[in-house]
Amino acid sequence: MLSLIPEPKQVRIREEKPLQIREGVHLHLTMEQEDPRLELHCRRAFPDQEVTSAVSGRGYSLHIQQTLPQQTGSEEIGRDTAPVKAVEEADLSVLNGKAEGYLLEAGARGAVIRALDAPGLYYGLQTLLQLQSLYGGDIPAVSITDWPDTALRVMNFDLRQTFSKPERLMDYLAEFSRFKTNAVLIEYEDKFPFKAHREFAHPQHALSREQLEALQTAAHEHYIEIIPLQQSFGHLEYVLRYDAWRHLRETEESTGEICPSHPETYDLITGLLDEMMDAHPESHYLHLGCDEVYSLCECEACRKQFGGVRERAFISFLNRLIEFTASRGRQPVFWHDMLDKCPPEELAKLDPRSAAMIWIYNGRNIEAEVTALTNKFRALGIKVMGAPAVRSFDWAEHQNYPVLDNRTDNLLQWAETAKRLNISCMVATNWTGPFSLGVPYGVFETTWYPMLLHADLAWNRRADASSFIDRFLELFHGITPQAGHAQLGNYRLEDYYDIIWKLLDEVQKNKDYAELIAIMHEFEVATDRSRAIHKYVYRWELYPGDSAEWRSLRNNYTRNHNGREAARPRMLKALMEYQPRDMAEHFVNSRFYLHDYLERTLYQELGLVHSEG
Repeated sequence: MLSLIPEPKQVRIREEKPLQIREGVHLHLTMEQEDPRLELHCRRAFPDQEVTSAVSGRGYSLHIQQTLPQQTGSEEIGRDTAPVKAVEEADLSVLNGKAEGYLLEAGARGAVIRALDAPGLYYGLQTLLQLQSLYGGDIPAVSITDWPDTALRVMNFDLRQTFSKPERLMDYLAEFSRFKTNAVLIEYEDKFPFKAHREFAHPQHALSREQLEALQTAAHEHYIEIIPLQQSFGHLEYVLRYDAWRHLRETEESTGEICPSHPETYDLITGLLDEMMDAHPESHYLHLGCDEVYSLCECEACRKQFGGVRERAFISFLNRLIEFTASRGRQPVFWHDMLDKCPPEELAKLDPRSAAMIWIYNGRNIEAEVTALTNKFRALGIKVMGAPAVRSFDWAEHQNYPVLDNRTDNLLQWAETAKRLNISCMVATNWTGPFSLGVPYGVFETTWYPMLLHADLAWNRRADASSFIDRFLELFHGITPQAGHAQLGNYRLEDYYDIIWKLLDEVQKNKDYAELIAIMHEFEVATDRSRAIHKYVYRWELYPGDSAEWRSLRNNYTRNHNGREAARPRMLKALMEYQPRDMAEHFVNSRFYLHDYLERTLYQELGLVHSEG
């Protein structure tokens, strides 16, 4: 087994000597059309080697030829170079016209990557570099034919709650591309540098225009398309919280939902959409949001205008937004949920220039549900996109890291569903919180495991999920399957967060992420005891003055307190590597608030704080 992510379609390992890059190689790049990004990535991948390029012929190729002679006989050299020569002459028709596919051959004297397009060559290079990292700098003798099953393979930045420093976000775009992701869905919310309504931009954490442009430059450099998401109907708390705009709420109580019948609504929303499109000139899509509009059609004006039919009100306003977006050359996208059970006569009115992004994060019957929805939308000429989740609510607001049993099941079901329905866009939603007025679920840096499972399955829907944890541990953390299983025995796909902190001494790569998970685990061990303290307080109420009950209560309180306080500074220090200080403090405070409150109230009242001090 080669620990590659995504798992390639066709791999043959040959019993030959590897290509030894450290002996010195020459790289020659041939391009059908000049693409400076390819030469840039070749020079970054092999910084001490000679790189030349030319615009010539059809397709794209990269030849890596050893420059120093090897001590081998002519027969062995001939055997090594034959596969490389074969791929030089190979007909790219074996890729069946698959965009972003590639052929890769490596032997003792060299390697060749061929592709129909520039992204395909780039992805072939990423596979080569993964092989190099697995084999200590050498590249084994292999033959690989590979292509993506999903045209648009999307990760998600949700900037509503805690998020990584801007320079980290740019690094993560590069990391996504190494695992063959080609798009990222970004929900900026108040982190977008609005011009017309500067009050909507967060005073401390909104990106600057320069940072936004740098993010787009990094995306382009790594063959990633940014799909901006601008909420247009619900989840507008960051807008409607202001007194100047509260009159646009559907009801006074609906802080996040805007009234579609108010005459000022359309101009406000289209103004925000216009800014988003202007700021993303290379984006083909604009996500309009439009999910979870709970108070829809509750105001008197909407009931009168739309006859009290929620779906009619929804589609009427959505169609206006679709027309506005499509007229500017963008594909409008919306979340599906408000039309989940829409009457056919109302759904038929929906503008077919739109795309429905179906998000279903839990349940055992995803294929049946998605099939019914897909058939309904496609019958009207509406494109369908899929959205599993690598992190979502999962009935646990304080997650610290994803609820992996749910997330792996969701990703696997969606991969099978996408294969059966030929869904061409799959988005790994990665939510930081339930909405902007909530508390953060967790931090981005603890989600690499399910994100790369999504990358694996989006590229290759037949990828071996049972081997993914071994492939991930070896490629991402440098822990070989032999070392991991020798220490812990058997473990499965959904066990990553239960085992990585136990393997911390074995981690050779990305140790900072593993250590962050270990700190979160230590915090959870301590706070699990905290949740149980009420039991001992209850027993103290039953048996006041009993010395045994008091010792039990005090001992459990002391273990809890000491465990929490040991984790607090370590958690903050680790988070500050990724987040601005005040954002890291916000996350830590959200975890410790209840415990600190109990310290000031209940525990103080019982005399535990005094006795422990």
